[in-house]
Amino acid sequence: MSAMTDDFIAPFALDGAPVRGRIVRLGEGALDPILRRHDYPRPVALLLGEALVLAALVGSLLKADGRLVVQAQGEGPVSLLVAEHGAGGLRGYARLAEGAAERLAVAHRLPPADLLGAGSLVLTLDLGAGHEPYQAIVPLEGDTLAACAENFFRASEQTDTAIRLAVGEVLTGDAPPSWRAGGILMQRVASDAARGDTAEDWSRATILFTSLKDEEMLDPAISAERLLYMLFHEEGARMGEATVLDDRCTCNEERLTALMKQFPREELEDLVEPDGAMHARCQFCAREYAITPDAVGLG
Repeated sequence: MSAMTDDFIAPFALDGAPVRGRIVRLGEGALDPILRRHDYPRPVALLLGEALVLAALVGSLLKADGRLVVQAQGEGPVSLLVAEHGAGGLRGYARLAEGAAERLAVAHRLPPADLLGAGSLVLTLDLGAGHEPYQAIVPLEGDTLAACAENFFRASEQTDTAIRLAVGEVLTGDAPPSWRAGGILMQRVASDAARGDTAEDWSRATILFTSLKDEEMLDPAISAERLLYMLFHEEGARMGEATVLDDRCTCNEERLTALMKQFPREELEDLVEPDGAMHARCQFCAREYAITPDAVGLG
């Protein structure tokens, strides 16, 4: 078992039930900097945090390497939501419609459809150059992002799936509040000749799963191993090797320069500022870039 307490994802399985899954814990290294960077209204921070946990859970299920992107665009207060997981890195961003920050300032938690104003989330597996991305549609039919994802797995993957996502701020001593998140995804192993009908075992496991409280998932004093034991001690939960997760943006100057080279010359000339450089800011990590005209062929 792993001794890690935060910022990781790990597989688990139950010895006494046909259940396997993933557990995620996020804290000061992977989640807090992403949500603090843009000072989102609380319901937006909660939704983006849940989307990041969901991206990690679903991305870790895929056997192929690449990026798993959870994205939605709509006409609601949050006009764009993006959460990405790839190679142990997480990044996320939410863009608010004009005036939305003021309208949401006193709100707490809102259903995904109320914030996004969109009919669906799009899950994209991006395997990089030379590969066609694979996309799946997740309807926003549920009061929580977890419920929407469960409906998707049942309808599209025909796999019984239970998901819990929790995001919140935690106070530790005299330190300022810190964003934390937890998530568990568990799936029923299909019936076969060796296992027999797994429906009854799955039903028992889901009843135990519903007893899980958000505060237990967020409590830094309760380790992931302890949390699984609290839920499934009679079934014998075993947690596998953990993978570190961190706040990691994929932006870089080379990629930005290559993109800008595709712009018309007139547009590039308009972007040159008085100091002689073209300035760009990454929406995700807020890193500032200064690109010289020579680098994009304006020399």
